[in-house]
Amino acid sequence: MQYTTDVRIIRLMCTGRVDPPMLADAFMKGADGVMVVGCHFGDCHYITGNYQGKIKVGLASRTLDYVGLNPRRVSFSQCSSAEGERFVNMVSAFDQTIRELGPLGNAERVALPELKDKLAIAKTVLSREKIRWVVGKFTEFTTTGNKYGERFTEHEMWRTLDTIIMDEVATYEILRELENAPASAKEMAAKLKLPPPHVLKYVLALQRRGFVGLAEIDGTSPRYQIVDPMAKEEAA
Repeated sequence: MQYTTDVRIIRLMCTGRVDPPMLADAFMKGADGVMVVGCHFGDCHYITGNYQGKIKVGLASRTLDYVGLNPRRVSFSQCSSAEGERFVNMVSAFDQTIRELGPLGNAERVALPELKDKLAIAKTVLSREKIRWVVGKFTEFTTTGNKYGERFTEHEMWRTLDTIIMDEVATYEILRELENAPASAKEMAAKLKLPPPHVLKYVLALQRRGFVGLAEIDGTSPRYQIVDPMAKEEAA
């Protein structure tokens, strides 16, 4: 049994050890696709490791999709050590998908230079404590529930994560823009292709937390600047 030599295999103790920023990092370093393969549910030596792996890969995939990466470039699959032919077939199918998409940047919603900047933001977002906490609670909240006994569906949990992803990406894109020069909410909205009221909401939230301050008033438009050099590291 053979599969393409273009595949680079990286072994981990468990798919639960996959850290979401790893996937963003892989694309930043030139990968055209990432496939995570683990054992079947119920067969994990670490009990729930593969469940956690699926959630982490799903989180990374949704975040990367949100910033412009084609979601078909990320895959989560399952296979036992005795299913050699199944493994070859999965790898070959994924390889064919990537060949159809072409090199990174060919099938994305944004051009490669912009995509690279957005991948860096995605990696930062995926590294932050807020998202890590929700991922860590995902299984607990969908099975036993929170401390009040409230249990949530997977759909509700993913909807919560999608909202956090949207907010965190917008926050770090705004901070990136303000690193370059002071700007108004309207100017940043035009660059980021977001509604001005949404951008203003994020800017005012950063201002309340002391990361952003007023630089000047240009006519009737306030222009903002970063006032805390550690803002980008601490904003989440």
